[in-house]
Amino acid sequence: MTKAIPFILYLLLIALHEVITRDVTAIATSAINVAALVVLVVGIYKREMVVVWFGFAAGLVLVPERPDVLGWHALVLAAVGLATFHVRERLNLESLYSRLVLIFGGVLLHNVLVLVINGGHSLAYLCLVSALPGAAYTAAIGWLLFLLKERKITYQKIRSLF
Repeated sequence: MTKAIPFILYLLLIALHEVITRDVTAIATSAINVAALVVLVVGIYKREMVVVWFGFAAGLVLVPERPDVLGWHALVLAAVGLATFHVRERLNLESLYSRLVLIFGGVLLHNVLVLVINGGHSLAYLCLVSALPGAAYTAAIGWLLFLLKERKITYQKIRSLF
């Protein structure tokens, strides 16, 4: 049971972001895709079945206001997490840049698939205006998270600057 607590907290983070902080953190038409970022990070560090189930649960938490596409979002996030796991198995992700490329590609794929699922006019325009900047914004946040995880940014280093 204690192994599930971090995943429950991740799902709570996704839900809180979608409900409370999504509008605050959005810049023009690009927004941070916390659900895809968390699923991709779990895909980088955890086992295959954990990633699939967590991606499915994150998809269920992501869009509760649209029950007509709820299953599609869960399927897409589970598939993106599974793809991340298999890419991790086949590539060397020791480099920070390789993980950032994986995060950027996974978030871009998720953003485009969400645009396809939700439907809309001029998909190419929406990909250029919303999906691509959102993936870059999320990759920048992922870069900061990886720097914090690798202890390249610490409180002492920031404090020594000022």
